[in-house]
Amino acid sequence: MRAHEAVVEYRHAADAWPWAYRATQRFALAPTSLSIALTLRNESAASMPAGLGWHPYFPRTPRTTITAEVQAIWLTDDEIMPTTLAPPRPAAADPSRGVAVDAVALDNCFVGWRRRALIEWPESGMRLVMAAEPPLDFLVVYTPAGRAFFCVEPVSHVTDAVNLAAAGRTDTGFRILEPGETLRTAVTLTPEP
Repeated sequence: MRAHEAVVEYRHAADAWPWAYRATQRFALAPTSLSIALTLRNESAASMPAGLGWHPYFPRTPRTTITAEVQAIWLTDDEIMPTTLAPPRPAAADPSRGVAVDAVALDNCFVGWRRRALIEWPESGMRLVMAAEPPLDFLVVYTPAGRAFFCVEPVSHVTDAVNLAAAGRTDTGFRILEPGETLRTAVTLTPEP
C-alpha cells in the first residue's frame, strides 16, 4: 500500500445475519480527488442478498445545494420505508432542478440517477463533484431539518429492496451474490474551487 492509500476491511462471521462476508473500502488520495473503492465478497456456502453504498456526511450551510439528474423518487411512509415510485415533487425536492438543503427535509431514494452529483457551498465558493460507478444506480438524499449535516449517498439498491423484490418489484436493485462472488464499485470526490 502507498502513502496516499488506506484500506478498511471488515470480516463478518455468520450470526444474526446468517452469511459470512468480507467488506472492504480502499481510499486513494490523488492531487485533485479522493477515490473510494468498495467491495463485498460472499464468503459463505450459500447465496446471499447483497448491496453496496457509500454514506458520507457533509457540512451544511444555509445556502448549500445538491444537484443531480434523476428520473423518479421513492415516496415513503411514516417509517421512511419506500411505498411509491413517482416523479420528483414538489420542485424543491427535485435534485435535477437543484435542492436547497435548508429548504426541504428529505430522506428519500432517487432512481434514474446518472451517477454524478454536484454539491455547492456558495458561502465559501466551494463545489464538490461526486461520481459513482455501476452498480450504484440509486441516490439517497438525506437533509434532516435543523441538523448541521446532510448526506448524499450513492447506493446499489433502494431502501428495503429485499421486501420490495419479494412483493414483485423488479426495479429495486436487489441482487444475490453466489458463494465466492464479489460485488465491486467506486466513488470519486473531486473538489472544485
